[in-house]
Amino acid sequence: MAGTNPAADLTNQLEPDDEQSSEHDSAYGDDDLISERTSLFSDIMKYREENGRRYHGYKDGAYLLPNDEVEQDRLDLHHHIFNLANGGKLYLAPIERPARVLDVGTGTGIWAMDFGDAHEESHVIGIDLSPIQPAWVAPNVEFLVDDAEDVWVGNTYDYVHIRMLSGAIKDWPGLLAKAFDHMNPGGWIELTEFEVWLHSHNNSLDRAPDIQSWQEGLREAAALIGRRFDVAVNLETWVRQANFTDVTQHKIIVPTAPWPKSKELKTLGAYQLLNMLDAASSYGQAHFTRVLGWSAEEYAVLSAKVRSQLKDRSLQLYSDLYTVYARKPMTAP
Repeated sequence: MAGTNPAADLTNQLEPDDEQSSEHDSAYGDDDLISERTSLFSDIMKYREENGRRYHGYKDGAYLLPNDEVEQDRLDLHHHIFNLANGGKLYLAPIERPARVLDVGTGTGIWAMDFGDAHEESHVIGIDLSPIQPAWVAPNVEFLVDDAEDVWVGNTYDYVHIRMLSGAIKDWPGLLAKAFDHMNPGGWIELTEFEVWLHSHNNSLDRAPDIQSWQEGLREAAALIGRRFDVAVNLETWVRQANFTDVTQHKIIVPTAPWPKSKELKTLGAYQLLNMLDAASSYGQAHFTRVLGWSAEEYAVLSAKVRSQLKDRSLQLYSDLYTVYARKPMTAP
């Protein structure tokens, strides 16, 4: 999965040519191969512009959330929320100096970069469908454009990290099977997902009909395209079915606004409200317009109503954050 650079293997064979241009040099390589690589690079770098948002072009439609700067800011904020919820920890699994680490669906790459800074002994690879990660990173961190649901080849890993891919994966058991097969014995996997469904602490969700419509529409659209959102509650079962052992699940309640009395939860809720206000646009616009046939204007109206209800502290909304980590046995079953 980690991909290679074919040119790197030829470093010792390279010598400068007397001619400055290789445009007409028959030794340059097969024209079909050059064309194929050029086409692939073009697919990776192009984007879809739609209803004022930007989406990935490579494997277009595999992930229906945007990748523009607004969404990148939200993803970085989300990273901060995860750190707050976990007491400042980047991970919960009891890992010890993993040599090779894979971050699946790395997004902006912020987790991979933080992990690389904290673990200089680790080689950290982040993969994503969108090439939105920084070009300049620490020497032990690299980013690759790749689809986690394609065939995994090559490298094995000591730690695999997967976070917030609800709605992005068609075959979760298949993904976990690939991870299991490409992990070293004794290696750890860790998955973190919010339950993409809001609850109310005081049973007042019936006073938020637009939030309910939004959630129901998301699930309906996700079911139609085969990329389900009800992932968090199934993680533990799927991980066990994939033959991992020492399975541990943590569940944390995250308030969706600063309504709790607790100072820590109030702070967490304040950040989560900012995240959810942006999520009301990013989570759903493509689902409702591309899949459910809504107009952009119709979704904008719903999104505005959702944001208004999210700011109503009397609703006391929250969501559950699940983290599941497990180990590959030292001997295969």
